[in-house]
Amino acid sequence: MSLNPRIPGINTDDITTDITEAPHRLGAVAEAVGAQVVAAVDVDGGEDDWDLPLTEEHPRPVVLVHGTFGNRGYTWTSATPLLRQHGHRVFRPDYGRHLNPVIFGLGDIKESARQLAEFVDEVLRRTGAEKADLVGFSQGGMMPRYYLNALGGGSKVHNFVGIAPSNHGITAQGLMNLARQIPGAVELVEQGAVATVVPAWPQLQHDHPFQRELADLGETTEGVRHTVIATRYDDVVTPYTSCALAETEGRYVRNIVLQDIDPEDHTPHVSMPYNATVLAEVLKALSS
Repeated sequence: MSLNPRIPGINTDDITTDITEAPHRLGAVAEAVGAQVVAAVDVDGGEDDWDLPLTEEHPRPVVLVHGTFGNRGYTWTSATPLLRQHGHRVFRPDYGRHLNPVIFGLGDIKESARQLAEFVDEVLRRTGAEKADLVGFSQGGMMPRYYLNALGGGSKVHNFVGIAPSNHGITAQGLMNLARQIPGAVELVEQGAVATVVPAWPQLQHDHPFQRELADLGETTEGVRHTVIATRYDDVVTPYTSCALAETEGRYVRNIVLQDIDPEDHTPHVSMPYNATVLAEVLKALSS
């Protein structure tokens, strides 16, 4: 049985790091739980902006793409009101449903990319916009690259912002670290064969053929502005440097590390979508 959170000296890989970062990791768990509570009771926050026209200042709809074990509600409880406050229109799909009715991002990643493609097409059709902006967290910051490069999404997206994206895959231990921090996720992956319960699990690992196929498609997409926001204290996507995308001549790529902006910030993976500095960088990226 996995322990949640990890206990130094009992179920740890690095005792020193686990001791020094334990308060921040516990805070991340509390933040995720609190976000789930907010999402459950905030009825208005659960609605997307289908009936609101786009503005001249912000002519592109913003599609928020949650990560593994996430959903359209709790992942974006901080980002959604902030984006709306700044005049953006927000749309949030639940993708990758597989067996579980509450948490998503579990299904085959290629199928999830097809679901995202359909959702973006619907957003563009109903808003009348020519292109959308994507903001994705974790798997949601990686999976859209398949949509952009294999499913023709590149012509429909202007900005793509990845928050702690698993751009080059994750280790199995990183996935377990993630599961330990999401209520209900550990139980989900311990129900039986992980690949049966969570088909995305093996595909997320750095040495899976899907990751090689994704790499072969290209790190970036012509015509899309890529921004990556990582944290040095990422306990899921390790090393954190694997979040970064290769800078390619003629393409816009900006790799940001949270601690280069605020050296005292110890935010781990799960807390990144709620971090004020991270969200400020998202707003900057969307303004271009």
